[in-house]
Amino acid sequence: MTGKTVLIADDDSAIRTVVSQALSRSGFLVRSTGTAAGLWRWVNEGEGDVVVTDVVLPDENAFEVIPRIKKLRPSLPVIVMSAKNTIMTAIAAAERGAYDYLPKPFDLNVLVSLVSRAARKTEPKGNIAPEPAAENLPIIGRSPAMQDIYPSLRG
Repeated sequence: MTGKTVLIADDDSAIRTVVSQALSRSGFLVRSTGTAAGLWRWVNEGEGDVVVTDVVLPDENAFEVIPRIKKLRPSLPVIVMSAKNTIMTAIAAAERGAYDYLPKPFDLNVLVSLVSRAARKTEPKGNIAPEPAAENLPIIGRSPAMQDIYPSLRG
């Protein structure tokens, strides 16, 4: 998946570094910031093919930013990650239009796979391979954590 840009927003510089390195090694171009304002600036300028954001940012909660992102760029996939691993956090992410929810700590391979799937959503229609039926899951999300909570989501 080369050439796709992932915008990362997390106030923890160590997480930004690890996530950036994992995605870069997988062929993604990566931009990272520690603030919602930095993320919003890039999105507003038309940058990025996928967003990966923590819920808690120092200047604004991601749940406040996601609706603005979806209004400006409805097809931009937003993956929410959070250390507050509750069903309410996952539901709040889904209600605001997140592509998926990823509880911390997470396996980097799961993150890369999720970002890869999300990036395919932003490709021109002629270049998208049809998704298997198992990928057409309910709004709550496709992550393994959500599948553990809702076994009926498994394909």
